[in-house]
Amino acid sequence: MKTRGPIHRAARAMARRALRRAAQQLAPPAAELEPGAWRLERDPLGRLCIDSVALGDVAARFGTPVHVVDAVRLRENAARFVNCPTAHGGGVETFYPYKANPVPGVLRALHQIGAGAEVASPYELWLAKTLGVAPGRIVFNCPIKPAGALRQAMELGVGLITVGSRQELPAISAMARSLGKRPRIGIRVAVPGATSHFGESTDDGSALQAFAEALERPELDVVALHAHPNAELATHDELRAFVAAVLRFAARLRTRLKLDLEVIDLGGNLVCPTVAQVSPIEARVQMALGREAAPPERRQLLSIEDYVGLATTQIEAHYKREGRPMPRVFVEPGRSMTSSAQLLMLGVVQVRPPDDSGVSTVVLDGGINVAEPLVGERHQVFAVSPRPNAEKRTYRLIGPTGASNDLLYPSVVLPELQSGDTLAVMDSGAYFVPTSTTWSFPRPGIVMLDRGELTLLRRAETFEDLVALDLLEAA
Repeated sequence: MKTRGPIHRAARAMARRALRRAAQQLAPPAAELEPGAWRLERDPLGRLCIDSVALGDVAARFGTPVHVVDAVRLRENAARFVNCPTAHGGGVETFYPYKANPVPGVLRALHQIGAGAEVASPYELWLAKTLGVAPGRIVFNCPIKPAGALRQAMELGVGLITVGSRQELPAISAMARSLGKRPRIGIRVAVPGATSHFGESTDDGSALQAFAEALERPELDVVALHAHPNAELATHDELRAFVAAVLRFAARLRTRLKLDLEVIDLGGNLVCPTVAQVSPIEARVQMALGREAAPPERRQLLSIEDYVGLATTQIEAHYKREGRPMPRVFVEPGRSMTSSAQLLMLGVVQVRPPDDSGVSTVVLDGGINVAEPLVGERHQVFAVSPRPNAEKRTYRLIGPTGASNDLLYPSVVLPELQSGDTLAVMDSGAYFVPTSTTWSFPRPGIVMLDRGELTLLRRAETFEDLVALDLLEAA
């Protein structure tokens, strides 16, 4: 096999540089989102701050990686759901999905504002009980329901138990009979366009049959319809289409089974307006052309107020036409409530010389072990304390695990970086913490910043924590 010589490599480098220059001229990179979108600001020295607290000082005190929760933004986001005025005055009843960010300090703050708990595992049910959530404010939406957790949910008297499939009905009914309870039940359905492993389809008759079977069981109080879009709801049209499909099936339940629903649960998946989805193909293009992914067009996206107002207005109009009272409306917002209220700081360990296309690789002290969502999402990243008049350069940001897929940003433009610098990855408040792992490194700490006051919510793990459950003596 003939090896490629220096002339061939030089020609490839020239072609790559020419291609990147052409790409930049044809479609210049979109401007980054401003720090103010997250209540951030730059002080006179250019340092990134929240309420006059320099994030660089937080990183110096607690080390990196570290999550920082903005308590003010967290409360603001929760209140926008819980207290959002609507045409009919009833608003929505909000249940935060614990799986999105199961940090007790965060959950307590949400419950204080008035959010309930949507729990999807026995652990999350235990956590909601431990945090003192009123049983009536818990939706037990566990895809699998071990007997012990199901018993506990019924004994507690949780507000709603969601049935994910017809196969669950016999076990739930048997447990209810054995306890002498009549739990409030909702059935999860999959409307057209919503693909999922869970929920009975409204297209093939299985959802209607599931409700029929549940209604034949006197030990079950069938009160709710639960539908989850299973894809981001980003636009007005997407939301209207989803709600319309839910209402069509609700009308079939009344016509065919004489069931008047007490609750319509719309699930979650409202878009976070400062995060953009990135497909594998888009990531490869970023890598090849050295171009940063564009931020989302925020003006075209649903706001929290749009979501609550449009959904409730559409449901109210439907029931008004039918001459029937409007049911309660549940929502289970995750990323749209907490994503923008948290950021992840990572330290720059190494800055390598630019390659033949002018892109420098930067090694960080955290990668997919602490920021797995970055594999498929575009999150804004800022230099925490950029040097004055630093030139902007194109970087490739990778993590420390040594894995070939530990690539956080194929291409991003930042002020010139050096070892010891700190970066802030925005919108780490949904699915960063629960998907983090102990892959070669302990997991980071979490601090809350509340109008200048810092509180440690979760300390960083130690090496001893990583083996605390192992029987080292026996080894």
